[in-house]
Amino acid sequence: MFERYHIPIKMVEGRAKPVPKFVIVRADNCVNCGKCEKACIYGAHKRSEEDPRKMADPQNQLCKNCFRCVSECPQRALTMSPGPEYRLLGKGIWTPLMISTIWGESETGKIPVFGAGYRGMFAGPGFDGMWTDMSEIVRPTRDGIHGREFISTSVDLGSKPAFLEFDKDGRVASDDAHALLELPIPFVMDISRLRILHGNMMSGYLHAAKHLNTLLMASPALVPHDLPDDERTRLVPVYPESTDVGTLELPRGVRIAEIQLTPRWREDVRKFKERFPGTVLALRMNAGGEVDRLLPDLVDAKVDVAHLVFDEQGSEHMEDKRHSKDSLRAAHKSLVSRKIRDQITIITGGGIAAAEHVPKSILCGADAVALEKALLIALECRDCPSCSKESCPINLHEAPVEWVEGRVLNMVGAWRDQLLEVLGAMGLREVRRLRGELGRAIFYEDVEMEAFGELKGGELDG
Repeated sequence: MFERYHIPIKMVEGRAKPVPKFVIVRADNCVNCGKCEKACIYGAHKRSEEDPRKMADPQNQLCKNCFRCVSECPQRALTMSPGPEYRLLGKGIWTPLMISTIWGESETGKIPVFGAGYRGMFAGPGFDGMWTDMSEIVRPTRDGIHGREFISTSVDLGSKPAFLEFDKDGRVASDDAHALLELPIPFVMDISRLRILHGNMMSGYLHAAKHLNTLLMASPALVPHDLPDDERTRLVPVYPESTDVGTLELPRGVRIAEIQLTPRWREDVRKFKERFPGTVLALRMNAGGEVDRLLPDLVDAKVDVAHLVFDEQGSEHMEDKRHSKDSLRAAHKSLVSRKIRDQITIITGGGIAAAEHVPKSILCGADAVALEKALLIALECRDCPSCSKESCPINLHEAPVEWVEGRVLNMVGAWRDQLLEVLGAMGLREVRRLRGELGRAIFYEDVEMEAFGELKGGELDG
């Protein structure tokens, strides 16, 4: 019986005091008239429960910076300024807005709505310089969440044969075994590079992977020995460079394993294929300039999955860094030009800081996206420069398993809803069709070069 994929979400409140984006200060000349309470539709202003004749201190975490309360105060007793703690959150692409947005998604499971409108730039570095096609957004039946049409977010992990040969009895004649996994969402969870992994976090992530019906990449040393079989099948053990594939023993129930790219990778792949023919093999490699030239060799060696790892800013691991959107496009085009794109799956990880980065990564050529740091931010992590159990404002080492699971489910549920909105606005009924659809996007650098590249004496002319 057909059952539509559904992510269960429910309100999961934070464990720490909220970090307000804006701070409202009520001056002594306030006459407690209550006009600010009537003006604020977000509930930031309330009367005091102890003394209803007075106004309580503003609930700054609810403020959306609309300034309506400030403008309607007859005494000019209210002032608003950016929150000092908020401004210190994150670094690089992990801006305070990115972090606070993930917090809201993890708490409510809903798509964020910004009440004050967008007042930023329309282009920037990385994914901010990439615009997606929304030409079908006017058609209500294309609406991925509320519409009548079903939109699939399922993806396949593994290699697909270019063609099938059958013998005279109608049986498949090919001797090559093609291990293939289907996931209902283009997300896998990767905690192998998280710098924080306390207490119940591992168990919470595992439970979330089970409910999402996706995979969790982790070091084999973190896997509990008494893990139930239904959770064991969600694990992807990530083995370090020093692993001897010839003596490797996979945990029971594992369907996919990941090994590091080393100078001896061809021999490692051959041994793995001989010893574990029914298991999907993923090869993890740091993204760099050689990747697009190396991928065809991986296809020849019958590697099922290539996991391209970028840094947490979404850049390659090399001196002349490219952003993942440019690196993925080069990798995808190198496979397409040789007509072997479907013979390997590409997973991209690193620098995925917002829901919009998922469809943009897939559009640039990835099949699926590995969530890494976002899984930590979902747990209210402040991404402090110096981290310790004693100074952690959330006490992550004491967080319950159910709380960790609920926050991750909410975040992934909100991100999937936003992916459905993008697919619906593009008129696509499945996320597989989005892969490598470069005609569905406009890249700021390309437009700039087309418009101004021939100008003499300008910056682009050199």
